[in-house]
Amino acid sequence: MLQFQLPGAPGGNLLEHLLLESIGAVRGGGIFAWANASGARTFLDDVVIEELLQRSEFRLIVGTDTITDSRAIAKLSEIETRRPRLQVRAFLSPVSSLFHPKLAWFEHSDHLSLIVGSGNLTMGGLLSNWEAMVVNKLTGAEATEALDAIQSFVTHHAASLLPLSDSRIINRVAANDGNERSLRPDPRVPIPSPPAPAAAVGEDEVLVAEIPAAGTRWKQANFDRANYEGFFGARVGSQRRIVLQSVSSDGHLGDIESRQSVEVASQNYRFELSAAGGLPYPTDGPPIGVFVRLATGQFLYTLVLPGQPGYGEAASFLSQKWSGPAREKRRVRSTVSEFREAWNNSPLWTTQLPDL
Repeated sequence: MLQFQLPGAPGGNLLEHLLLESIGAVRGGGIFAWANASGARTFLDDVVIEELLQRSEFRLIVGTDTITDSRAIAKLSEIETRRPRLQVRAFLSPVSSLFHPKLAWFEHSDHLSLIVGSGNLTMGGLLSNWEAMVVNKLTGAEATEALDAIQSFVTHHAASLLPLSDSRIINRVAANDGNERSLRPDPRVPIPSPPAPAAAVGEDEVLVAEIPAAGTRWKQANFDRANYEGFFGARVGSQRRIVLQSVSSDGHLGDIESRQSVEVASQNYRFELSAAGGLPYPTDGPPIGVFVRLATGQFLYTLVLPGQPGYGEAASFLSQKWSGPAREKRRVRSTVSEFREAWNNSPLWTTQLPDL
């Protein structure tokens, strides 16, 4: 089945397809022309892949011709160390032609899931670029032929598939450092890195929401259905994933959080928020979350508690804009431009764009 990934569109991205096809697999693998640290972490540290790697092997090959840099190799090495059933090799091309395949496969007891497309193991390739992919479920001779073709490629080019610690790989990817948005840079010519732009811009949509207690687990943040679907892009009755990053009070960007939508019988709709982990629920007012949906489809968020900078501004904004019942937690959608008038010095406005 042919699928398109559209920037900013909810669901239907490469990450979702990879995770969905991996569920229940007995083994799998992937070959990508390039990877970056954010993409590797988002895919390989997802709880779905973690569960796969607890019982099954996954073989990953990444190219080194461009984009794959020292940070990517360091992250892949760190994950490989933590995941004994993960094997990662870097492809060092013996010729000048660009190494450019992008595919993944997952072997199931009754079929082979084969995903072939244009997306790489980067945040852009997984989530936010314009991409296309074909998701095939092969059986019988077709599945066998596909696996044989993959194994034949790996065997024939074994001399070019090197451990991540190999000095030739370390030296090659060092030449790519700083070239994230370049197609095929000449490693002999240094390219100055422009300053990263601010992540949130005027017309990006904002959700300002009081977070309910939900017992002692308020990090499992509850939302009403209208915002669960309309803002976050989830769909009741189906599992969707969103990617968030928290922004601290000093503008520090937190780790990538790949979250699965959760529905419970009480008609609550949840996403887990790492920034709330370990924090007691305040007794003098509900926490307020400010969420920004970027054009890339990712979400930035910051949490403010009573007494913290920005809480008064966010609470005042909700008081002015909320028109629902007094008994409900207040949730208001706005834009960066409008909410910035209420809280001009929020760290959300100065944090830099997450890695693509």
